[in-house]
Amino acid sequence: MVCIKTNAQDLSNLKNQKPFSYSGALELRSIGYQMNGAPDRRNPLSLIVSGSPTLSLYGWDIPFSIVYADRKTNFQQPFNQFGLSPSYKWITLHGGYRNVSFSPFTLGGHTMLGAGAELNPGKLRLGFMYGRLNKATIIDQTTQSLAPQAFNRKGYAVKVGYGSQKSFLDFSYLKAKDDSVGFQRGQQNMQFNPIAPAGNSVVGYKGQVTFLKNFLIESEGAMSLYTRNLYTNIPDTLEDPILKKIKKFATVNASSELYTAFSAGVGYRDKKYGLKVNYRRVEPEFKSMGAYFITSDLEAWTVTPSFVAWKNKISFNGSIGIQNDNLQNQKAAMNKRFIGAGNATVQVNDKFGVDASYSNFSNDQTPNTVRFADSLRIVQTTQMYSLMPRYIISTEKYSHMITLSASLSNLNDFNQFFDNNAISRNMDTKQLMANYNIGFIKQGINVNTSVNTTMLEGMGINQTYTGFSLGGDITLLKSQLRLATNHSITFGKQELGKSMIYNSSLNTKYQVRKGHILDFGVYLLSNSPADNAGLQQRYTELRGELAYQLRF
Repeated sequence: MVCIKTNAQDLSNLKNQKPFSYSGALELRSIGYQMNGAPDRRNPLSLIVSGSPTLSLYGWDIPFSIVYADRKTNFQQPFNQFGLSPSYKWITLHGGYRNVSFSPFTLGGHTMLGAGAELNPGKLRLGFMYGRLNKATIIDQTTQSLAPQAFNRKGYAVKVGYGSQKSFLDFSYLKAKDDSVGFQRGQQNMQFNPIAPAGNSVVGYKGQVTFLKNFLIESEGAMSLYTRNLYTNIPDTLEDPILKKIKKFATVNASSELYTAFSAGVGYRDKKYGLKVNYRRVEPEFKSMGAYFITSDLEAWTVTPSFVAWKNKISFNGSIGIQNDNLQNQKAAMNKRFIGAGNATVQVNDKFGVDASYSNFSNDQTPNTVRFADSLRIVQTTQMYSLMPRYIISTEKYSHMITLSASLSNLNDFNQFFDNNAISRNMDTKQLMANYNIGFIKQGINVNTSVNTTMLEGMGINQTYTGFSLGGDITLLKSQLRLATNHSITFGKQELGKSMIYNSSLNTKYQVRKGHILDFGVYLLSNSPADNAGLQQRYTELRGELAYQLRF
C-alpha cells in the first residue's frame, strides 16, 4: 500500500527553500507468536517493513506511507493516491487526489481525482474542481465477491463568494453523474445489488456575519436534484411544479427527486460567556454526490451555552436540544428525541480539581395512525453521570497524581405493555476507578497502579468485573535505555461462573546511536472465560517482537 498526499505549499518564499531534503522513519519488525488452547490468530513468525519518508522539493512536502508484510493479503482495489496543492499568495492549485470542501451540502470533503483551483484576491472567494468522485467496480468473477458495485462517477463543483473569514457569503454548485460507458449490464449482479447510473445537481450557499464584535449569524442550505436511474424514460408530464421548471435546465425523469436542506444559527461569545441557538432541517433522502454522508429526515433545535467564572477556575459548556424525524409523514411513527449534555471543570487550586459531566438522551415514538401497535412504541431515556476528582503534587524531585473516577449510566424503558413476568429492559452500568502515579524525576522512574470495578445489571444480566494493574518504567544510560513493564488482572463474576483475564508486558528500547533505535517486547495474555457448560476453552497467547527503527 502506498499513499501520497500533500497539503497546500506556499510558493511565495520559493527562492529561500532548499532544492531537496528528506525526513521520516523506517522500521523492520519481526514478530514471533504462540497460542496454546485455541486456534492461532496469526502466523508463528512474520516480518513487517514499514516507513513514512517525506521528500521536500523547494518546500513542497511529499509524504509517503509504505507497509509490507510477508503475510498474504488480498486487495481488490489497491489504494494508491497522489496529490499536490501548491499555493502562491492568493492562488492555490489542486491536482491529483484532493479533499476540497466548498459547502457541507455540495462539495463537502469528498475525495476527488482531478484538478482545480481556489482564488482569493482580496475579499473575492472563487473555487473550481473537476474530476472523478468514484472508480468503477464490478463483481469479481473469480472470487464471487459481493463488494458493492459502482460506476465511474465524474463531476465538477464551482464556488463564488465574497467576504473575509469572519463575514462572508458563498454560493456553490455541484454537478455529477455516473458514467455507464464500458459497464455492461450483464456484469451487474441484479440479485444482490441492483444498481443503475445516477445523476445529481446541487446548488447551495454558506454564509456568516460577525457584528458588534461578539455576535454571529451563520447559515447554510442547499437544494439537491437526484436522479436515481438515468436509464428511466423522461415523462411527458410532471406533477411537481418545481421539477417542471428545473426540467428546462437539468436532466429530469421519473426517478428524479428534489430535496432541500437548511441550517441557521445565531450566537454570542466573549471571553467569559457564550450562547448559540441553531436550527437544522434536512428532508428525507437528501444526498449529494460531493459528500460521503449527510444525516437526513431530521429537524432539530439546539442551544449551546458556555461560561467561565471564579477567575477562570470554573468552566462549563453544554448543549440542549430536541430532534424529530418523519418530516414528510412517510413513516408509521414519529421519533422525538431530547438531548442534553454538560461538562464542567472546577480547578480549586494548583493541586486539586474536579471534572463532571452529564448527558441525557430521551427517545419517544408517537404513532401517526390508529393502527399503530402499542407494543411497537418506544419510550426510552439514557442518562450518564460522571465525576472525576484529581490531586497533583509536583516538585523538582518527584510528582504524585491521584485520580478517582465514578460514572453511572442507565437506560430506562418506559414502555408499559410488558407483563409482570417479563424481563426488564432497563440497564444500569456503574464504573469506579482509582489510579495512583508517582514519578521520581531525577532517577527517571515512574510507577503507577490502579483498581477498577464495573457492574452491569438489567435485561437479564448481572455481571461484575474487578481489575487491578501495576506498571512502571525506568530510564537509564543517560536516556538511551528505557525499560517498561505492565501487569493487569481482571476477575469477572456472572451467571455462567467466574472468569479471569491476565495481561503482562515487558518492553525495552535502546538508542544505539542518534536516529537508530532497537525495540524489544514480550506480551502475554491468559484468558479463563466463565463457562460452566465447557463450551469455551482457556487459552494462553504469547507474542514477542523485535524491531529496528531508523529515523532521519
